[in-house]
Amino acid sequence: MQNRKFYRIILAVASFVFAGLNAYQIIKGEYETMDVALMVVFLAIGIAYLFILFRKDKAE
Repeated sequence: MQNRKFYRIILAVASFVFAGLNAYQIIKGEYETMDVALMVVFLAIGIAYLFILFRKDKAE
């Protein structure tokens, strides 16, 4: 199976960037409930990818 470490790093960074953009809107005060939900979802995806990355590194 191919090594997908690079793609997982890119997806983790992208999800944290999108979570940061939603957090910025929340801090500015111009947000809706969907912005809060998307921030939580993107944080969860980013943490999941980090967990997969670190778990794979320990296994190798």
